[in-house]
Amino acid sequence: MRILPREGEPELGSARFGLLGPIEAWHGAERLQLGRRRERALLAILLLEANRLVSADRVIDLLWDGSPSDSARASLRSHVSRLRSCLLPAGRDRYGVRLEARGGGYLLATDPAAIDVNRFSRLVQQARDTVDVTARGRLLREALSLWRGPALADASSDLLRRRLATDLDELRLVATELAIDADLDCGRHEQAVAEVHRLIGDHPYREGLWARLALGLYRAGRQADALQVLAQARDRLTGELGLDPGPELRKLQQKILTCDPTLAPAAAGPVVAVQPSKPPQQVPMDIPEFTGRDGEQATLTALAAPAAQGRGSQPVVCAIEGMAGVGKTRFAIHAAHDLVRRGWFDEVRLWADLHGFDPQRTPADPGTVLGGFLRQLGVPGWEVPEDLEARAALYRSHLAGRRALVLLDNAAFEEQVRPLLPGSGPSLVLITSRRRLSGLDGVQPIPLDVFTRAEAIALLARIAGPERVAGHEADAARIASLCGHLPMAITLAARRLRGHPTWTLGDLARRLSADVSQEASFNLSYDALPPQRQRVFRRLGLNPGDQLTPQTAAALSGRSVAEADAHLEALLDEYLLYEVEPGRYRMHDLVLAYARDRAQTDESEQARHAAVRRLLASYLTWATQATLLVHPTESRRVARTLVAGQVELRTPTEAIAWTEVNLADLVATIRRALELPGNAPHQAVRLVHALYRPLANRGHSRERITLNELAADAAGRSGDQEGEAQTLEDLGVLCGQVGRLAEAVRHTKRALELWRETGNHIGEAGCLTGLGITYRQLGQLDEAVACLREGLAINLRIGHVPGEASALNHLGLALQSAGCCDEAIVCGQQSIARHRDLGDRTGEALALANLGWAYLRSRQPSRAIDCHRAALPLFRDWGDRYNESEQLWGIGQAYHALGDDDRARVHWHESITILRDLDVLRPAQAEVLLGQPVPDTPEIIRLNS
Repeated sequence: MRILPREGEPELGSARFGLLGPIEAWHGAERLQLGRRRERALLAILLLEANRLVSADRVIDLLWDGSPSDSARASLRSHVSRLRSCLLPAGRDRYGVRLEARGGGYLLATDPAAIDVNRFSRLVQQARDTVDVTARGRLLREALSLWRGPALADASSDLLRRRLATDLDELRLVATELAIDADLDCGRHEQAVAEVHRLIGDHPYREGLWARLALGLYRAGRQADALQVLAQARDRLTGELGLDPGPELRKLQQKILTCDPTLAPAAAGPVVAVQPSKPPQQVPMDIPEFTGRDGEQATLTALAAPAAQGRGSQPVVCAIEGMAGVGKTRFAIHAAHDLVRRGWFDEVRLWADLHGFDPQRTPADPGTVLGGFLRQLGVPGWEVPEDLEARAALYRSHLAGRRALVLLDNAAFEEQVRPLLPGSGPSLVLITSRRRLSGLDGVQPIPLDVFTRAEAIALLARIAGPERVAGHEADAARIASLCGHLPMAITLAARRLRGHPTWTLGDLARRLSADVSQEASFNLSYDALPPQRQRVFRRLGLNPGDQLTPQTAAALSGRSVAEADAHLEALLDEYLLYEVEPGRYRMHDLVLAYARDRAQTDESEQARHAAVRRLLASYLTWATQATLLVHPTESRRVARTLVAGQVELRTPTEAIAWTEVNLADLVATIRRALELPGNAPHQAVRLVHALYRPLANRGHSRERITLNELAADAAGRSGDQEGEAQTLEDLGVLCGQVGRLAEAVRHTKRALELWRETGNHIGEAGCLTGLGITYRQLGQLDEAVACLREGLAINLRIGHVPGEASALNHLGLALQSAGCCDEAIVCGQQSIARHRDLGDRTGEALALANLGWAYLRSRQPSRAIDCHRAALPLFRDWGDRYNESEQLWGIGQAYHALGDDDRARVHWHESITILRDLDVLRPAQAEVLLGQPVPDTPEIIRLNS
């Protein structure tokens, strides 16, 4: 049997290795004798890490199933010796392979194409990249033909096989499913059905196989059989696991029932893949004048090649380590772009600064970083779990099988990085750190030292010009020495030289010698800036957040946006900034520390505080505009006079996007402002208020509650009664949304007292409405109706129509819960009319939803369906997943009342799935509900409907 087709075969005379079945090796037609089972297992371990060093400790752990004997190390040496004699008969490299003992481990060097695992992975990746359905199927069948049985079938133990081969077996099954998909798209329905039937016998709980079987039967004209298969799948999952089918099977059932035209097969031939959205490409821009590090670049390229070329099933993790200023970040960014230019890792590129060594910032929380990554990967904020492990699992799922490059800059410790690593697939992770991260499994260290003399001179010539350096190598070497051979310091010094055409290298060396501090090159660059630019530079160091834009730079520096933009571009030219993406900049951590020190020395405390206050005021202006776009009738949380011409937000979508993108910087600025004297805490409290509407139903519950708690405390300490009242009122709503009802009542009652003390009737009415909502959730309906009627009366008396519309909406909901459905319907209709008059689509949608519940409770299910269906697209357009789930539940309840439980279950199950994804329902709770023919109403919907 040939292990490899002709294409991509190893060179003539080389051995070929088979791991996709029994562990075997061939030379031509000759099958090599590999010794006993433990020698064969040793070969498999080394082949799976071919051309990479495997530590002796790891080999011992695998060969002895985690329980090595005292003599294991000596035994390992004997096994290696015997295996070497098999592969290198008479000590000669006859088969194109080397087995070396090196650095406390072992390395097996061979042509990667000689290993069937790599050939299989490459063919599968080629198939994934092929748009022609027929060609894709042919490549997948060719890949599957390499399998001769279970991977590593004769490994020394079942435990070892599970530890090494589980991912390979899963990849085989995935490739088989893809091949079946190709058959279905090419019209080979009967062949696909027969193959899936066989696979289901071995994998009875794999829902994707049941879906393919049903689809094949449907496309073969057997609709009834397809529905019967889906019923069997449901019975199997429910009866044996207690689980209901997932959304894929439920949606397929609905499509088969309605003969959905999207179930038709694709034409056999080229098809165009529709991309839902552009994948994230976050890596900062490359450094055009980068030089040196050729050896490290070659090492990194060799390490990345297996993942990039589909020859491995595990991500490659490289730690770029070295002292501050040695150029770790610049090298990582340049290396990443070099790999991308090769066509590698072209699907996803993620980047995060973990702030591991910034004395003024806490190291980045991995959960927060994962939240940002998931949003970049297309996960809406409301679907990002709160729990770290749940976020990490979802992140790994989104990267599985994708050619991803993840750059983690300034890592502090292993625990910070570990949740951010992909789980499987052709990924590369680049980590930069000043510490060794040897505690990470499988990490490949790439240490960076200071530049050599030759590299330092080459960098100097690259930036300043080769003609300036030629013939003056001694002065160039002295400059490099004065800069400590640190790339960043050399870059800044060379930039100074280029900016002074009359200077010689000797002149530059003398200027550096005059400053004996370690910051000589920074001082040289700073002193060369015009005074205005110096002021801008040091004030940029006062930014509490991570990123700089022309708007934030303008606020910090006290300049116009156009002037600030010009200064940013000039500082970019001076290498004192780097550009993350067009219009967004960052400072290297050493430059940031230098800018802060300069601000501390050269700016008064008053000027430093004023810069942060201006930034806070700028953010408040933007957040105000975002609020008014999302909720045009808002009159209490923002002052309309704050909106200025510099704000460029135009639509609710832009408003929400601005808030999401800048949330981390907004939070950092609010925290910093709450520490300042004077009016800054008051403005920070107002910014918290202004973020309430744009972040509504977007997730971030933990962050929002924490911010409001801090703001309430600050307002209370400063005697800002109105600020404290509004913050506590909002905190009550937020606590109610996550089920903390006793806290919600306490916060809202305190807010009500404060509003009454200040004589603010709008705030008083708003708190009464909020209390009514919470009392209804607690089941205290008399108290709920009384509060809502009192709030409505106040709004009517003062002519506050938005408050009146809201109070009518929630009064109707409380009345229907109390059994007064006719009055509830009148309240709902009046609320909808008022919201429409105000042009408030959000309020209209909420009122429609609540009117739907009133119709359902008054035994008018058809009208209930009309209301919920009218509200559903509005919530979907805004990305409000909770209210989307509530409408789906209401439609399900209405169909149940009409006796159509099949349609009801489709909507119930979709609603439960959303609530589970939102982490409102725990997975176990969702499973119980999904298994019930008529599921119990989830508590969160019961409380809010």
